[in-house]
Amino acid sequence: MPICNRRLFTGAIAALAFSGAAMAQDSAPTAPQPMVIYDDVLGAGWSNWSWAKTTLSTDIGADVKPISMQSEPWQALYLQHAPFSTAGYSKMTFYVNGGAAGGQNISVKALIGDKPVDPGYTIRLNANTWNVVEIPLADLGAANQTVNGFWWQAQNQPVGTWYITVIQLE
Repeated sequence: MPICNRRLFTGAIAALAFSGAAMAQDSAPTAPQPMVIYDDVLGAGWSNWSWAKTTLSTDIGADVKPISMQSEPWQALYLQHAPFSTAGYSKMTFYVNGGAAGGQNISVKALIGDKPVDPGYTIRLNANTWNVVEIPLADLGAANQTVNGFWWQAQNQPVGTWYITVIQLE
């Protein structure tokens, strides 16, 4: 085979091998993009079904517009969505601030078939401080499940005003 044809042949084989690798890479499953539940406004398809005093997009004089909660014992922020699969997601993340009081205990729960998954995941809020919270969906009983919402419920004490923002599934 003449040298010129050998180079063309080798180049063609290399191009086919490369395009096959690219095609295989493109067809491989990819992790879903984060699902935004709330980030200054509710994400697409999400609704506020809370049974506590909530204010969306609260102006706190900062770059963020969190949800403001004023809850009494057992009241909750409930963000509802049509049933969807959590397959491909591993955790929920959000930022919370305990407001002036701090020290509040909040139970985070997933809802499957409109029923909360117990026991939930309890967090304790810090006063006047933003903290990021990462909860594995397995800890909420929501890994690879069909869920239709999440709630953040005050425990058996008044919790005063607290804030939550940038809620998403990753």
